[in-house]
Amino acid sequence: MINSTNSNFQKPVNETKCPDCDSELDIPCDIENGEVLSCPGCGLELEVKKISDGGEHLEFQELIIEGEDWGE
Repeated sequence: MINSTNSNFQKPVNETKCPDCDSELDIPCDIENGEVLSCPGCGLELEVKKISDGGEHLEFQELIIEGEDWGE
């Protein structure tokens, strides 16, 4: 199950870095709301929540993948 956390952040596309390890994120030119990006440095997954200013600014939200609960 994927749950999004409350960590929203917005950066200009040309300055987008991972909030965890500060690695440069590769942003495709045709990115859309709801797409998930993975940081090449630490593997953190970020969901695109909002695209504004004609694609110049992106708002991300960190994703947490929770494992199955098998009643343990």
